[in-house]
Amino acid sequence: MTLAWSITGVAQETQRPHTYVFAQPEMVSAQRVFGVGNAAMLLGQACAEFQEAAASYAQWLARNQATMQQLTNTLAAHYRIPVTDDGLQARVAAAMHLKTVLSLSAATSDEVCPTLPETLALPNMDLQQRYRESLVEVRDPNYLNPKRKSATMPKPAATTEDTP
Repeated sequence: MTLAWSITGVAQETQRPHTYVFAQPEMVSAQRVFGVGNAAMLLGQACAEFQEAAASYAQWLARNQATMQQLTNTLAAHYRIPVTDDGLQARVAAAMHLKTVLSLSAATSDEVCPTLPETLALPNMDLQQRYRESLVEVRDPNYLNPKRKSATMPKPAATTEDTP
């Protein structure tokens, strides 16, 4: 994975507002994958009291932490957030209008935390792979074109002279 944006001189600039930069496929892919990684990390932290969830999260984090750090640094540079700041991932998430803390009720924890191991084991939870797949998708020249609606939408009724 190559995520190369300059991070020098960032501290002096005003933070950039969040937008998806569709003209830069690498940045759009970084934004998309960061959102998934951030959510997985928040959920993993929220499920720390569940032994199997905590163990699978630790394994997932060991495999994905370097990629998440690269994404965080790349997006920090893009949003003009100084990389030296503590809590950089949370600052990037906040700049993207994503959650920075996840508070689950006991009932919700009891429902979602036991399923975390199988979720984190899914192939699309590998952040490097997800980035590569996203990049292929957003580099497609038709990425932003609306999908053909004719296959799913009914044809309009034929108009006649009697139809108002």
